[in-house]
Amino acid sequence: MTAVPPEVTVYLAAVRAALADLPEEEREDLLTDVRASLVEAAAESGGNLAARVGPPEEFAAELRAAAGLHAPPRRERRVVDLVRRVARDPQLRRLVPIWWAARAYVAVGAIALLVGASWSIRFPIVPHVGNALGGVLTILGATALSVWLGLRTRQRFLVELVLVAAAVPVLVHLSHPAGPRPEVVYYFATPSAYLPGLSYNGAPIDNIYPYSRDGRLLHDVLLYNGAGTPLDFPTGSPDPERRIVRTRAGKPVFNAFPIRYYEPGTKRVAHPDASPPVRIPRIATPALRRH
Repeated sequence: MTAVPPEVTVYLAAVRAALADLPEEEREDLLTDVRASLVEAAAESGGNLAARVGPPEEFAAELRAAAGLHAPPRRERRVVDLVRRVARDPQLRRLVPIWWAARAYVAVGAIALLVGASWSIRFPIVPHVGNALGGVLTILGATALSVWLGLRTRQRFLVELVLVAAAVPVLVHLSHPAGPRPEVVYYFATPSAYLPGLSYNGAPIDNIYPYSRDGRLLHDVLLYNGAGTPLDFPTGSPDPERRIVRTRAGKPVFNAFPIRYYEPGTKRVAHPDASPPVRIPRIATPALRRH
C-alpha cells in the first residue's frame, strides 16, 4: 500500500470537513476514490496540492457535482458543521450521557405540551401522564430507552437538532410554572349554584375554615344547626373534583369543612392547609373541660 504523504492527509481532512453534511459511508467512499490521484498529484506538484487541484472546498464541490450531489444551503451547512464539531469535541463527549437523559425529558415534556397535558402542582417539572406518578415513570422509561439507543445506535444529527429545538418551549414552560391554584378556582361559578347551600347575611358561602383556639386549621369538621340538621354544602357539576367525605358505609357527607379539591387527574389534595388570610385572636378564656 502506498504511503499517504502528510500534505495529502491534511488536504483530505479539509475536503472531509467540506463534505461533513454527507453520511459518513458516502463521504469516505468519495475520498477513497480520489486518494490515489491526490497522492500522485502531490508528487507531481512537490506537495503543493492546492496549486495543482485547487482549494479543498472547490475540490469537494467538484466531487459533489461528479457524484450528482447538491451542496446544502450555506446557513444549514454552518449549523450542521457546528453541531458536528461540538459532538466530536473530546471534552464535550463526556457530557453525552447527560444529554441522553436530558433529551428523554425534553421529548416527554414537549409531547405533554403538544397534547395540552396538565403538570403537577407539587412538582411543577413533572407532566401528568394520567397523574404525576405516571409522568415520573414515563420520564424514567424514556431515559432508559434514550440511554439504550445512545449506546447501540449512531447519532442522528437531525434528530438531535429537533430535540434541541423542542427544549426551548419546555424551558419556557418550566421558567413560568403554574403556581398553586387558589381555592376560588374550585368554588361554584354561578349564583344559582349557591341556592341550595349556605349563606351569611344574604351572601352565599363558598367554604368554611374552622380553627382551634390555638390557631390550628381543623379538617373534616362536621357542622350542624340548632335542630341537629347537617349544614350541608351539596356538590354539583361545577366542582366534580371536590373531595367528598364518606361514612364507613360509603354515604357521602356534605357538612364536612373545609371543603377541599383534588389535584386534577388525581385523588390527592395538593395544598390541604390552604386558607384565606386570617388573624387568629389569642384566646384568654380557659378551655372547657370534657366530663
